[in-house]
Amino acid sequence: MPADPVLVAAYVAGLAEAGRAMSTIDRALSAISAAHRDAGNELDPTRHPGVIRVRAGLRRTIGVAPKRLAYPISTEELRRVVEAIPDDLRGARDRALILTGFAGALRRSEVVALTLGDLTFHTKGAVLLIRRSKTDQEGEGQHVGIARGTHPSTDPVAALRRWVDLAQLSDADDPLFGPISWSGRRSRPSALSGRDVARILQARASAAGLGDLAVRGHSLRAGHATEAAARGVPADRLARTTRHKSTAALARYVRPTEALSDTSSADLGL
Repeated sequence: MPADPVLVAAYVAGLAEAGRAMSTIDRALSAISAAHRDAGNELDPTRHPGVIRVRAGLRRTIGVAPKRLAYPISTEELRRVVEAIPDDLRGARDRALILTGFAGALRRSEVVALTLGDLTFHTKGAVLLIRRSKTDQEGEGQHVGIARGTHPSTDPVAALRRWVDLAQLSDADDPLFGPISWSGRRSRPSALSGRDVARILQARASAAGLGDLAVRGHSLRAGHATEAAARGVPADRLARTTRHKSTAALARYVRPTEALSDTSSADLGL
């Protein structure tokens, strides 16, 4: 310390050669910069003109668009998924998990971090307390409202109530969504992982005939944002639900919808 700028430039170039996305490279540079600040070094190698030029070149070469976007599942597709889920204990958990993740625009990490104490039922729906998230690193907590659904099969509040009752959750510290015992008769007092959420959604989507879609754990959050944008929900209101720091972060969900509604190809007489 301080690191040689030539070494830093070679490092990020190596990341690019290994196929890393530009966002990953930027995080690496931010980490290097933070390490130097924490160590009291006045010289930050990431601000060296050579490193800056290398980074600019990489942005032009590999681009900054996400390489793998999760398929944004729609409300109609979600209905197909949950209506195909069997009506047993595991099915009740999966239905509640999927509908809650979609209705609350939750990240996988936020879904599995929920406890029974984070859920409060109200006359008009339910409120979730997200104790910590990607946009709330200090853990101040954020509240997310879940409105009652108009269709019985996709009502997230009803699905949550049924799951809580069937699983006999009673302790405020109990994970809201836990693994099911091998017998399929009870919920274990431990939390699922983020990867479990992705596996559950992928398995249920495949069973509903949607296996050819790129459904992943983020598909619930992406689907909420995309569907809301398509239905004309104002960006600022949508950002309050998704808890994005700025409406600009929602652009990747809103732009595909705008591209279809604003395209001149509809006027070509095809």
